[in-house]
Amino acid sequence: MVASPMHGIYLALGDSLTTGYGVGLNCSFATLYYSTLLSCFPNLGYENLGVNGLTSGQLVAMVEQPHVQRLILQARVITVTIGSNDLLALGKGLALGQWVNPELTLRDFQQNLMVLGDKIRRVNSLTVLKIASIYNPLPPMDKQTNLFAYTLLKQANHSVTQMARQSGGVVVPVAKAFSGQEMLLLSSDHIHPNLAGHQVMAELFARY
Repeated sequence: MVASPMHGIYLALGDSLTTGYGVGLNCSFATLYYSTLLSCFPNLGYENLGVNGLTSGQLVAMVEQPHVQRLILQARVITVTIGSNDLLALGKGLALGQWVNPELTLRDFQQNLMVLGDKIRRVNSLTVLKIASIYNPLPPMDKQTNLFAYTLLKQANHSVTQMARQSGGVVVPVAKAFSGQEMLLLSSDHIHPNLAGHQVMAELFARY
């Protein structure tokens, strides 16, 4: 990571989208976005705390850690990608024929997002906060399951919008950009963005 506390940092928080799983950290949207930020803030530092498989509850626990709060305090820009793993857990249970409780998952996700936004703002009220909307992380299945996934995504992204509104943040419309473009922007696992997907995400984060 690139440390520059005197001039502030760009702090990337989130799951495997932030780590650049499948393409590598140097080609992740976060690192590409950081390159764009450098054109405006040439002395800006960069800390990427992305964790593969991270859920919203785990991210809340992360931002409570003292060393992470110090980074939040230094941040001029914070990006967040979270929620896909919360929804994937539901999808995996469904695929295995297990009983799942989508209402409980969505309620916990909404609560975690609200707590996350509050904790960030309590430490740093001025940082630019950007959170990505969630695209469908589930592979195509039968019509009923696809409808179920669409309903889950709609409700989860409503929570993302609420969190951004409450926290004075910005929703970056990744879901809209990826909709109908999955063959072009996702890797063969249909879950993680490919290089083109990360480039699109970086452009969106720079634009919004």
